[in-house]
Amino acid sequence: MDTELLTALLDKRSFCACDRTMDWQRWKSSGLPALLALPSMLWLAACCNVLQVLCLILWAAGLRKEYTQAIRFIVEVMHRPFLFLMEYSGSRVYIYGEGDVKVDILQTLGYNQSMIFSNHRGDLDWLIGLLVEDNGGGLGCCKAIVKQELVFLPLFGFAWWSADFICINRNWQSDRRKLDAGYQRQHEYRQWDIPYTLTIFPEGTRLTPEKLRDSQEFCASKGYPRLENSLCPRAKGLWSAVNGMQLDCVYDITVIQNGNGKANILTLAQGVPAEFHVHVQKLDPSGIPVEEDAFQKWILERWLRKDGQLARFAKDGHLGADQGLVGRHLLSVSPACGQTVVGAIAWWLLSTACFLCFCVLSGRYRLLAGVGLGTLLFVVLTAVVVHQVHFTHSAQGKKSK
Repeated sequence: MDTELLTALLDKRSFCACDRTMDWQRWKSSGLPALLALPSMLWLAACCNVLQVLCLILWAAGLRKEYTQAIRFIVEVMHRPFLFLMEYSGSRVYIYGEGDVKVDILQTLGYNQSMIFSNHRGDLDWLIGLLVEDNGGGLGCCKAIVKQELVFLPLFGFAWWSADFICINRNWQSDRRKLDAGYQRQHEYRQWDIPYTLTIFPEGTRLTPEKLRDSQEFCASKGYPRLENSLCPRAKGLWSAVNGMQLDCVYDITVIQNGNGKANILTLAQGVPAEFHVHVQKLDPSGIPVEEDAFQKWILERWLRKDGQLARFAKDGHLGADQGLVGRHLLSVSPACGQTVVGAIAWWLLSTACFLCFCVLSGRYRLLAGVGLGTLLFVVLTAVVVHQVHFTHSAQGKKSK
């Protein structure tokens, strides 16, 4: 009788725990937890912007190395909440490569002067790159060549600009000066022994059926091999980076999303898990062609290889780790990311409580209403800018040529 009672109690407790888990999943899928946390994340970014402005004092004092190190840490803190979304949603990212992936690839990232070039299939490719960097201890040293429009993204645009991200207009004549200036900054990083990793997406835009057709027509007109699963890479920017930077190594990355490939920041915020597979090959810069024509041929061969990997994964569902052909490692989100989110929420609540008490006790209700309205307008403006940047370079945007 006692055994039956104990079993019934355990079953009831398990049912209640399962029911609570289902309630949490339903609440998470509504996006409300992420929406409630959004103000604290914006507040964190705003505080980081203020710190970046204050760091200009170091620059003005001639302490350029110290300024660079401070900005590196600040931008790393700003990126951590994005990485936390991977853990929050239960997403998984597997990395593949020759030998011991953790030792031969991850432990070299974040400690040298390097460049990453990758295919560009979805909205989260940049986030996967950050996660790879974070697992190598180099989240703060990650840079990228980005579209000029992103500079106008509230909060983050200024952060990326101050962190030496290279902003371009997709016009070689005007972009060349910006690229050369960015490469000169990398030379300074090397002199100061500060790690630097530049990420480039040579395809220049996300993969869509329309852009794939445009790319295939372009390849046919140039006599290039036909690509079925990726866009024709733009070689000039990558070629200039290889020749303009002082690199220790280059990483060729292929990102593949399992499933429908529609994951984005909003789906992660709703707790929808995604699964990614990332193949990495470490290259010696001395083995990369210097002449532009030879480099064009070399990068096309690399993209044909990527195209084959994408086709094989679509057919077999793996990249060879099951057969022992390559090593595999499950990437993890560092505890610092979750700690940053908790700290940001606590700081936001404390700041808000102090501000409310000040306004109420001093009778400054107009100030309270003005700040509330200003915050709402800022959130709306941010959403509009993000939508516009995404729309401009989506299926309606520029052709991949």
